[in-house]
Amino acid sequence: MPRMRHPKTSAPRPLAAAVALACLTLWSTGAAALALSPVPVGGPLLLSATATAAGASDFAVGSALSPPAAGGSYLYTDAFSQPSSGNVPGTTSGFYDAFVFTISGGTVDSITSTLDLGQFLGITNLQVRLYDLTANTDNVTGAPAGGAIDAWSTPLNFGAGLTGTVDVLPRTTLGPGTYVLQVRGTVSGSAGGAYAGVLNIVPVPLPATLPLLLSGLAALGFGRRVRG
Repeated sequence: MPRMRHPKTSAPRPLAAAVALACLTLWSTGAAALALSPVPVGGPLLLSATATAAGASDFAVGSALSPPAAGGSYLYTDAFSQPSSGNVPGTTSGFYDAFVFTISGGTVDSITSTLDLGQFLGITNLQVRLYDLTANTDNVTGAPAGGAIDAWSTPLNFGAGLTGTVDVLPRTTLGPGTYVLQVRGTVSGSAGGAYAGVLNIVPVPLPATLPLLLSGLAALGFGRRVRG
């Protein structure tokens, strides 16, 4: 009697289901890790350096907040009691502010930055940029050595009835290091002006399901070789 041959299958159904589940879990975990959902403001980013027509201060790196591994949202803000009396030497802006923050060793984080339009008063041509502090410890107004990570944002101007928030930095992935979030503009209000924004820092860990996915794919390949 002829020997009956069963049709070959590419993988046992339980294994194929496990691999599919691992792929789905990996995708969903990665998406969650990169999501920048609003979270309560966890603390302030202290003003670490500033420049006005009267002069500039040095960077005070030690006073800056180092976000914990869990990430969070951190407030950056400044207020002025009178209009700009002149521009920062060599620039067309009335002030330059710098906020220093640290990404801890061994982590990779995704950041964005927004400005609260409800706290944006009496200031014109407000812009934000991001650069690495390395080799830039005395740079308050000049071009950062090595260039900016995110260049100056589109200028914002105060206007009546502004509400909500506006994105001023694109989502940017940063490795371990110390960075400068810099703000510049001109105080135009007769009684001064103010701005406030939020720096969102979200860890981007290696998804825990990656080893499961790799082991599932290896088992799938081994199953095919056995049946070959």
